[in-house]
Amino acid sequence: MFEEREYYNEAPYFSAAFTDSSPIRLNAIGELLNLNPAPLKNARILELGCAYGGNIMPFALHYPDADVVGIDISGVQVNGGNEIAKNIGLTNFKLLEKDILSLNSDDIKMLGKFDYIIAHGLYSWVRDNVKNSILALIKAVLNPNGIAYVSYNVMPGWSIFSLLREYMLFTSKDEKAPGIRLQKAKDELKFLQDYLKTNLQDKLDPTLRDTQKLLLTQLNFLQNITKDNKNDYYIQHEFLETHNDPIYFKDFINKIDKVGLCYLLDSSLDDIFKSQIGVYRFDAHLNKNYKKRVDKEQMLDFMLNRSFRKSLIMHKDILEGVEDFDIDISVNEFAKLNFIADIKKQNNKFYIKDRELNPEYYDIYEKIYSKYPESQNIMDFKEYDLQKALFAFLELMLDLNVGLTTYELKDVKIKNVKLKPKIKEYLKYFYENDNPAILMANELNQKIQLSKDEIQIALKIDAGHELDMSDERVCKVMKILQKNYLLIQK
Repeated sequence: MFEEREYYNEAPYFSAAFTDSSPIRLNAIGELLNLNPAPLKNARILELGCAYGGNIMPFALHYPDADVVGIDISGVQVNGGNEIAKNIGLTNFKLLEKDILSLNSDDIKMLGKFDYIIAHGLYSWVRDNVKNSILALIKAVLNPNGIAYVSYNVMPGWSIFSLLREYMLFTSKDEKAPGIRLQKAKDELKFLQDYLKTNLQDKLDPTLRDTQKLLLTQLNFLQNITKDNKNDYYIQHEFLETHNDPIYFKDFINKIDKVGLCYLLDSSLDDIFKSQIGVYRFDAHLNKNYKKRVDKEQMLDFMLNRSFRKSLIMHKDILEGVEDFDIDISVNEFAKLNFIADIKKQNNKFYIKDRELNPEYYDIYEKIYSKYPESQNIMDFKEYDLQKALFAFLELMLDLNVGLTTYELKDVKIKNVKLKPKIKEYLKYFYENDNPAILMANELNQKIQLSKDEIQIALKIDAGHELDMSDERVCKVMKILQKNYLLIQK
């Protein structure tokens, strides 16, 4: 994998945190499905293609007794991530510079077994022999009740993006330096966008007009991402990557089956809680003609034009000889989970991000809203019809902005508080670096937004300073720390 190593050393990948791949979410989903997942306290976590480790570092921060390991082919990123962890004082976190293709039996024995394995942004972006090695490694080092997360681009949704990727590769082919190549590709995207906008106004052929309109829609989406230079790393590694091979879901299922792994569901939970189109005649057709869950999911990929999946997989043994994983989920299963929902209230309506929530459940959302940032359990709503509460929580849990845990998160009142252990050192990294290599995130892998001036205020908490709570800036910072569970009582 020399080519990939050189590419990632020259153009390192910004190391973000992703809520849907958090070990905390994987553990919660495992509990929901009655899979007896490993407790988080002493869990062993492995991330393949970890970059600087920004996706697993928040977990290591908050779970000092866990063992958190990352593997990446780029020495630049591995060394950088280990240096960040050393300066923070993390002793349960290490990144290893390894080529997955070259791992032998001794290497695998040295790695040991893991309870949760994450491979985000890796599978589609490597050659076929590396894909096979990724799945074989997961099979070899995943504990019997372990859960692995694998994300990948899927067809048919990625077909138009593939066209744009080929366009970007073609128009930037003469540029060698990653930065110049990226800028050339972005300039040529703008050129194509301008042409399509102009040409569509005069296009008489309806078939050609509709085809170009579809291309323009996807191009506009991509152009919206590229206008912010902070997302250059994504464009670099998604569209200018040496390899990017989307796969059909059915083919991915066949590949994991061959190595002795099986599919559970996607981390988004769409395939158990949004497994219907919502129109009777279409759903009736699917249910009649596609009995297997995997076949039905493939049909939904076609119908919904899905372009990305985040699949959870386990050892095939959990199926105990049956063809597919199946479970009935009721209030009892939901009671194992705690929800963290930052619901917004405006004009007597409730929202998650920009999505308006169902007015039928406003009484339940009012209580969740008033208690935030405390986590909520469905059993906290016994005074309501629990079936009604179940539907309200279902609507929430389909949004990845809503955190899922198996433990309670308390609201720490902003008085006589201090930062949690290691958080001061974690914040100092972002204060001292103008271009951090990792994303600032809380234990749920949710993004924390603090400017340098705001971090400076936060750092004063443990420095013996009396903070003026009448200062709006101080109040804002304290609320951000509070809702991200970074504070504890003295």
